[in-house]
Parts: sequence; structure tokens; C-alpha cells
Amino acid sequence: MTGHEPQALAATLLLDCRNQLGEGIQWNCTDQRLYWTDIFGETLWSCDANGGDPRSIPLPGKLCAFAFLPDQTLLAGFSDGLYHFDSQSGAREKLRGYQPGAPNTRMNDGNLDRTGNFVIGGINEDAMSPTTPVWRWNGNGCEALLENIGCANSICFSPDGTRMYFADSAGSAIYAYDYDGQGALGEGRLFADIKDYGVPDGSTVDAEGYVWNARFGGGAVLRFTPEGQLDKVIPLPLPNVTCCCIGGANLDRLFITTARVGMDAQALKQAPEAGGLFALDIPVKGLPHGQFIPQERTSI
Repeated sequence: MTGHEPQALAATLLLDCRNQLGEGIQWNCTDQRLYWTDIFGETLWSCDANGGDPRSIPLPGKLCAFAFLPDQTLLAGFSDGLYHFDSQSGAREKLRGYQPGAPNTRMNDGNLDRTGNFVIGGINEDAMSPTTPVWRWNGNGCEALLENIGCANSICFSPDGTRMYFADSAGSAIYAYDYDGQGALGEGRLFADIKDYGVPDGSTVDAEGYVWNARFGGGAVLRFTPEGQLDKVIPLPLPNVTCCCIGGANLDRLFITTARVGMDAQALKQAPEAGGLFALDIPVKGLPHGQFIPQERTSI
């Protein structure tokens, strides 16, 4: 599948934050800080590009994915639904509940498309049964892009915004969909299916259109070409690699979250850096993460 031997890159521990389930990592260009959530630790984390000035804010629930608004408040996907959330004051307004009649499901992976919409899916924590939808939220309301998903992951978009990547972590494959930001989602087609590195978790896309994908249970981040060929491998000294983003002042550093969830005392002894934040400088540029742009605030 690869056509060439993938290049190996090395990451180092940036912050020993020991997250239960680090996720949703993103670089905020406004204040030049890195932000991520520890879902099960119910904490919002941030630090600078070198891991300095770490801050952790206790949360009123499990924050699964989020996006900044222009005023630096958050569109927040908590486990039970979408909220407008001010992390400084703690003020929280519920916008829409997520499957309120299904206690085993919660929100999971989410990301912004290139026009400022928020796309977010869920997980059924009862063996990843295929029951959850993937939503697109534009500020006025939401629409379901996909249905019957066990565990939504790897949501990210090509640089021009015309392709969405997605994985159901109940399986091993990442799919690509034609995408326009307003219309129906195009037909899915197989993008990559690597079975030697756990299952696909969170992803990001660089300025060259390559996909960087964290591998839960696989101990690595994999970089794929736009054609789905395996290009680079970043091994980490722990099994559960959860999400990644590109940031830093020059948008040329890859940041990686990890998790301790599901690891017993022996496993943690063998992988003491589990749950930490990792980083490495990379030879390509990333793209600004963007901000959530609610329709009702941009209409003329």
C-alpha cells in the first residue's frame, strides 16, 4: 500500500500532565497557546508551545471537543450536548442535547470545517454499538451528516475544504468524503486501512494536504499522503495515542495527546509517560485551526 518505506520521526515528552483521556488538541493563534481537554479528568488544559506556563481549569462535566469563537469563548461539545461556554467565568448555556434518551452515548470527536462550521460525532460506550450521529452545527441549528456510528473519530478537512476525513473507531479504516460545507455529505470512499497500529483516533491535516492520525492502542501517529499512502510513523512509548495538531509560532510543531484510561498499574509502570503531552518539530507547515463562525453572527 505504501509504495515506499515510511520515514520514522521521534517525539519527546513536553508536559507530564497524566491525562486520563487527553483529546481535542488545537493551537490557538490568538493567544499563541495550545489547548486540549482531559475528557475523563473533566479538565481544560493549556500551555505555551514549549510546554511552559501550564494551566488546568476544572470543568462542570466531560468536555469532549471544542472550538474557539472570535471572543475566545468556546463552542463546547460536552458529553451530553453542545454548549456555549466561557472557561474563564464558568458560564455555560446549553444549545442542543446529544441523544438525551440514550444514556450509553456521549459526544466524542469534533473539528471545524474550513468555513467555520463545527462537525462533531459521538460514541456509544456500550461496546461501540452503531447508534450515534455525526452533526454539523452552524449556530442556527444542526444537521446529521452520518448516522449509526459506533465511535466518531479522525474528523478533519483538506486545505481547500472539499474533503472530509472520518473514521469509526469500531473499525480500522479512515474514509474520505466529498464536502462543501453546506450541502449533503458525498459518498464515502476508503482512504486508508492500517491494521498494525491499533485504531484511528484524532487527526489533523497539514498545508500539503497530508493527514496525521493518532492511533489508539497502536502507540503511534501516522502521516498519510492525500492518496492514502503511509508516509511517516511517529512511535510513542505508550499504547493510547489520542489526538494531534500542528501549531507553534511558525506552525511547524506537531503536538500529541495521549491517555492512561484502561491501563492497570503494571501497564502504567511500563509506560510511565502515558497521559502526557508530546511534541516534535516537523519539516512541513500546518494550517491555522480557525474559529467557529455562527451563522447568525455573520448574516447581513
